[in-house]
Amino acid sequence: MRIRTLLAALLGFCVVVAPATADQNPPRRDVVYYGDRHLNLPQTVTRVATTWEAQNAVIAMLGYGDRIVATTRIARSMPVFRKFVPSIANASLAGTGGSAGVNVEEMLALRPDILFVTDMLPPAKKEQLAQAGIAVAAFHTNSIDAIIERTLITGEIFGGEAYDIARRYAAYFENNRRRVRERLEKIPQAARLKVYLASGTPLSTSGRPSLNQDWMDLGGAINVAENWFRDRPNASGTALLENVVASDPDVIITLRARDVQAIRNSTQWSMIKAVRDGRVYANPRGMFWWCRETSEEALQFLWVAKLLYPDVFADIDMVVETRAFYKDFYRIDLSDDEVREFLSPSE
Repeated sequence: MRIRTLLAALLGFCVVVAPATADQNPPRRDVVYYGDRHLNLPQTVTRVATTWEAQNAVIAMLGYGDRIVATTRIARSMPVFRKFVPSIANASLAGTGGSAGVNVEEMLALRPDILFVTDMLPPAKKEQLAQAGIAVAAFHTNSIDAIIERTLITGEIFGGEAYDIARRYAAYFENNRRRVRERLEKIPQAARLKVYLASGTPLSTSGRPSLNQDWMDLGGAINVAENWFRDRPNASGTALLENVVASDPDVIITLRARDVQAIRNSTQWSMIKAVRDGRVYANPRGMFWWCRETSEEALQFLWVAKLLYPDVFADIDMVVETRAFYKDFYRIDLSDDEVREFLSPSE
């Protein structure tokens, strides 16, 4: 038995891979994650499915994008994903809506080696799939550390070079944290900028605890919605416009470019400082939106910090950082136009 403990002190987990017994034919292996969750897998994973939008980007980063046989509607239609993983266009739909809406009949027909889902998958569905011999990896969500942890576990599930990529990614992520933290130490709390995130529609947002709060913390932003949804699932919900106006954020970040225009052109939002100062921005998007559960999250808080405090982060060039990240981790050579579109989406 061998135990891998990269970043175990930080993340509090390890993955155990037990060798297959001699009477197994063909040989299989057991992966144990989160301490008590078990997966029985073939030695080589060749058929992958996921109902989780952002997990597609993790799978592609680890070199298994062309092995996705069932995916999500959004991932299948994302222009960037289709360009760099053309086979995604032919993948079946794994879900019936949301990461918990697994199409069980489709999974039984496709027989993937592994199905990636969130912890929201109902236990009855997970058991039904397990009884059919389909390994189901259900992961924690909604935090920065959960992304790194999930990427390492996914790398272990795939094995070989995929795990090496996952380890390099975890190290890269931690180095970005260090780089940002060292520079933010120069900025007193009283000088930090207030940010409002429109995460889906202009009035959809998140507070603490949440993934969005995590990357705002790392990027040196003060989330004006931090305490708005403490009693809601995932600390998210629909904000009241009067609360957004009263909070008067310095910067507004939206998920979609069309929301940038809607906010800039709205008389109801016009009195907000961010709108008056022209500081409303669409969040970067590559294989997926950087602010979501994707491995591209490693760039999100770096971008936020540079956006908010350009003088302190004058040595950080996001064009260079973006091009290097996708080259190193996705094996993609981005053109100048592609980098610009990633950093400032037009749609």
